[in-house]
Amino acid sequence: MSAIRRQNTIAERVEFCGRGMFHGVEARVALLPAPADTGIVFRRTDLPGSPLIRASCDFIAKEPRRTVLTAAKGVCIETVEHLLAAMAGLQVDNCIVEINAPEVPGFDGSCRPFCDEILAVGTVSQGADVSSVVVSGIHTVQSSDRAQTLILRPYLYPCLAMTYHLDYGRNNPLPPQTMSAEISPEFFYSEISGARTFVLESEISMLRQMGYGKHLTARDLVVVGRDGIQDNTLRWPDEAVRHKILDCVGDLALAGASVCGHMTAYRSGHHLNHELARAITSLKKKQRSAGAAA
Repeated sequence: MSAIRRQNTIAERVEFCGRGMFHGVEARVALLPAPADTGIVFRRTDLPGSPLIRASCDFIAKEPRRTVLTAAKGVCIETVEHLLAAMAGLQVDNCIVEINAPEVPGFDGSCRPFCDEILAVGTVSQGADVSSVVVSGIHTVQSSDRAQTLILRPYLYPCLAMTYHLDYGRNNPLPPQTMSAEISPEFFYSEISGARTFVLESEISMLRQMGYGKHLTARDLVVVGRDGIQDNTLRWPDEAVRHKILDCVGDLALAGASVCGHMTAYRSGHHLNHELARAITSLKKKQRSAGAAA
């Protein structure tokens, strides 16, 4: 796999609709091809002036259990991580995402439906190189209690590799799981994109009190209880850790760069993923400055 590749966009317009996972509002989404160096940009077509929000670390809002982007005057777009994962996993670098609601559709809690729509029209290579970050040192971000850690270090091959250790402790109904992989489009689609969002049965009451997921049932995502998976069937025995990798791919896409390095995660969630994306953004700026100086 080459360290530097050409940027890609989708070959033609794609449309889909569905309800948001957290708020349940119906949304219509259109993915549009975009010129090189555009990046991923959301356009809220339901608001006056159709304001834009770039998929960038600069616009991350601190919200629980999902990735939310916000811009001026309170304009936001919620639960973007699965769509971003689909585009990053399939190496779509430039795209305008038109949406007429504040939250991206959740579908089955995975990003496979987004991937299928993108693959149905295909991608087009563009006349510019993708922005690439080659990791040369060790970069660590941790939660304040050090229970969650992300480490980014150099990797022997010019690609992004991920190792995720999921272990919530002895009294948690979700068994420990570990997965390591190099993230290629083929691997991402076949082994990661279909992994669904999971939630503990003990958390559902609290989440609904917060106003989240009131329209969902145990058949709409993976609910893990003391007696196992509730009213559903796993796609893989380790589906939970696969979904964690999916979330990492989507969240790290906010750095706007192709990363050549190895990320190791211990129980991390969206907030820590965002911190690592910011660290990658800083590294990208330093490498650009060093290249310009040379």
